[in-house]
Amino acid sequence: MTDTTNATTADLATQRQTLPLRKLQLIGIAGSEEARRALLRTPAGQIRTVAPGDDLPQGTVVAIGHDRLILQKNSGERVLAMPGDDLLQAEDRSAA
Repeated sequence: MTDTTNATTADLATQRQTLPLRKLQLIGIAGSEEARRALLRTPAGQIRTVAPGDDLPQGTVVAIGHDRLILQKNSGERVLAMPGDDLLQAEDRSAA
């Protein structure tokens, strides 16, 4: 490992306005299919690791896939996708 960052990594890590910072954001997923964990950035800027069953102000984590997290709240489901997945980013499926 080196102390320097290559140009591609530095460019991607410093892009402005890539993530809406005032919303809950999925920034990483780790673990096996049976024991997945997700890394979230909260609107307050905190980083949290969550697992299915964990409660957040935005809802309960009901599932973590290889590229998304599903929250359940009274108003329905909310899907958070990994950054860069424009098709799923901030998709809300309300049961209203």
